[in-house]
Amino acid sequence: MAHIREVARKKAPNGVAYEVLWRDGDKKLQRTFSVKREAERFAVKVEAARDLGDTTRSLVKDTTTVAQMVLVSLEASRPRLKPRTFHGNERLYAGRVLPKFGSRRISTVTRAEVQTWINELAAEGLAPATVHHCYVALRKVMKHALWDRRIAFNPCDGIDLPKSQNVNDGELSVLTVAQVEAAAAELATFKPYDVLVRFMAYTGLRAGEVAGLRVRDIDLNAGHISVRQTAQWIKRIENETGEWVLGTPKSRRSSRDVPILDRKLLADLKALTMQHPRSGDGDALFWPGRTPGSHRVDYDRVWDVATFRRNYFKPALVRAQLPAIRVHDLRHTAASLWLAAGFPSYQVSRWLGHASVVTTDTIYSHLYPTDYSQHMAQFERFAAG
Repeated sequence: MAHIREVARKKAPNGVAYEVLWRDGDKKLQRTFSVKREAERFAVKVEAARDLGDTTRSLVKDTTTVAQMVLVSLEASRPRLKPRTFHGNERLYAGRVLPKFGSRRISTVTRAEVQTWINELAAEGLAPATVHHCYVALRKVMKHALWDRRIAFNPCDGIDLPKSQNVNDGELSVLTVAQVEAAAAELATFKPYDVLVRFMAYTGLRAGEVAGLRVRDIDLNAGHISVRQTAQWIKRIENETGEWVLGTPKSRRSSRDVPILDRKLLADLKALTMQHPRSGDGDALFWPGRTPGSHRVDYDRVWDVATFRRNYFKPALVRAQLPAIRVHDLRHTAASLWLAAGFPSYQVSRWLGHASVVTTDTIYSHLYPTDYSQHMAQFERFAAG
């Protein structure tokens, strides 16, 4: 049974406060009020919860902060996340969530405050997808708090998010075959990066998959690339240092075999394999990195997409007078070329390593061939019969 007692408190009105004391199982709980009537009402609430057989621990004023709950949520998710994803989440919390809510008691955050925060992020000019990522991060923390009975409801429920725009509004930055060859030609003095441009444009591998590609992953006899490993640069937020981490592709379907459909590229890869200084070591990384302070390549260093973009790819595009596309757009280029060649979307989806063909359809549907002559003939045969 809940018991109320008077206690001396200097900051309370008349120097008296009222403690409500009760037991929940083997745990002693209490709440303090400055007005006796509020204490009496709370005691009735405790008794009502006990009569229904509910726990009363959620009625205790919780001092857990959002920052403390973020740590709990992160540690709970660590075993099932890849290192790059985990540290990406850490940076997102540190950069967006904690500055706004970190010091707040988690039980005091309201839906209105979350909505205001979302509106502020959108007003900063952040892309709708970025705002959505921030929202999901906070919602995960609030879910953990709800499961642990730190809060009675999730303040992230019912939030109006900015509408996501269609991927590139139906437009993608891609190169034609002639443009790919022109960009590669501008890197002829920086071998093997001329071949690398063609490789990425004709195989569609992600940057992390390119960095993690090993000598034994280039299957020249079968004529395909075995995507089984990635290399990611992980930056630690606690000390601003970083390291290369080898891992597996982002999803089960991302582990795949990608055909080498260009004969010249296949011949170039054979030549590079023969010239590779560690060609006898199947675990050696295939593509070299850059020697710091120069443009010389170094097979003992991991290939880094940021370094490649800054020192080689962007200058090559300028010299070739080509659009200022991203390195990732070479992946879009591969998809557009495959679809233009008439390969079915489900096949392109597998080669790209998409988790679902729906992803491929969403991004590249506007590139699908629109020759309906076969459909017309089929319909005419049906109508005539």
